[in-house]
Amino acid sequence: MTESSARRPRPAHAGRVPASARAAGALLAALSAPCPAPARGQEIDTLAIRAHTYFLTHDLLAGRGTGTAGEALAATYIVSELRRMGIPGAGPGGSYLQPVPLKEARIDDDGTAVVLVEDVRERAFRSGEHFVWNTGGRSALRDFAGQALFAGTAALAQGALAGRASLDGQVLVVLGTLGEHAAELVPDWIRRGAEGLVLLVPDPRDFALHARSRGPARLFVDAPVDDPVWQSDLPTLIAGPALAAALLAGTTIPPDALDGRRPFAALPLGRALRATIRAEVRDVAAANVAALVPGRDPARRPEVVAYTAHYDHLGTSTPDERGDSIYNGFSDNAAGVAMLLAIADALRRDPPARSALFLFFTGEERGLLGSSYYVSAPLVPLERTVAVINLDAGAPPAPPRRWRVAGGTLSTLGELAARTAARFGWTAEPSGARPNSDYWPFLRRGVPAAFLIPGQEWDGVSREERERLRQRWDRYHQPDDEWAADFPWAGLERYARLALELGRVVAEAPDRPRMLEPPPGTR
Repeated sequence: MTESSARRPRPAHAGRVPASARAAGALLAALSAPCPAPARGQEIDTLAIRAHTYFLTHDLLAGRGTGTAGEALAATYIVSELRRMGIPGAGPGGSYLQPVPLKEARIDDDGTAVVLVEDVRERAFRSGEHFVWNTGGRSALRDFAGQALFAGTAALAQGALAGRASLDGQVLVVLGTLGEHAAELVPDWIRRGAEGLVLLVPDPRDFALHARSRGPARLFVDAPVDDPVWQSDLPTLIAGPALAAALLAGTTIPPDALDGRRPFAALPLGRALRATIRAEVRDVAAANVAALVPGRDPARRPEVVAYTAHYDHLGTSTPDERGDSIYNGFSDNAAGVAMLLAIADALRRDPPARSALFLFFTGEERGLLGSSYYVSAPLVPLERTVAVINLDAGAPPAPPRRWRVAGGTLSTLGELAARTAARFGWTAEPSGARPNSDYWPFLRRGVPAAFLIPGQEWDGVSREERERLRQRWDRYHQPDDEWAADFPWAGLERYARLALELGRVVAEAPDRPRMLEPPPGTR
């Protein structure tokens, strides 16, 4: 997503030149002759990134909502660009599209409700205003009821529930979201018979963000996918301020439930919860886009380094104060798609030893749908996928000099990223993994995967300027996350450059990255 004007060479035109025009002909020949390949590190065509993001964020695409005509138009654009570059599709017969079997459950807010029962008193709460139904598989979109049991935060919940062999008849209540803990907690709670789960999000702005992100419908993969985080069978609600307060009213929450300094036993809240959902289910047409740059080494060509970015966004949702209801998704994730296209263009001109696989996923915003389906039906076997590099961390408005490599502590890919960044004088710090982007399903299958995340330290920018840039351009999941001609593109150039060089390091190395820890959820 940055801009450096590395231009592709134009073919020379042959033909006889009149003698009277030899000087002019010589000049024209010189101008039209192929230019030498740009030096490595200067290969990211940011003029192309600017153009890609302009198209992908146009209002005509209506925010690229999963399964919408706007998303299909975005997929057509991506395929068109790959064809223009001469990069073949990675599917059977060179096809670019991998259909993803999705269903949409459009929630009827009038028929979807939560009732709290305390003694003989009942209090009703409205869907969309007081709570939203979280993402999940088909089995998670069902009524449930039980006694509310507070288990603290996700980090402490396992210990808080350790003394309970059975959770039959219990609705678990957790403060905050589950994050990376979901991979271990949710399957265990289902095995022990929990009826449902309520995640408390008492901050109004945070709850509004969750509500906007999920929208009026829930999508799920209509195929077996092993995803206890986003496609689990446990019905889950996200409770806003009013419902959270009502659930905890009159209850003294011990400090140990929040800070974990001493063992904490789950706390019955003395009230029952009854949740009902009404939704209309329909099929949704959606697809991943996949393309392959074959490696130059026949011995290593069957192995691939995969680059991933999702091309969907939120579509249309809650209008802002200007009345704008189109969530254009410039930084999330038109920028990531544009960077992948620029990287693909660079690698097809100078292929590495191993092949490079480019995966543009549908449905990330609705629960990593496209990537979860892909790992269950990969176009290239996962055992031949040596590494995954994911781009989905927004559009830095200046060149970052520090990076976080999410998932990097789980495999040697993190150290490779750190060494690659150091070659340019940057710092990349490996960290743990969270189920917040499309690298996660690969990690769960034991494939080394990293999510490159730019930090907040930028070259040539003072602290005051950095804050001004953040206020101007950080529009995460807002309708005004839009394309702008005056966006400073140098940060995206550097983001794409690091990803390009890391992929090259992995693709050229004699050995492939290896896992250092068990995949999430299998410990």
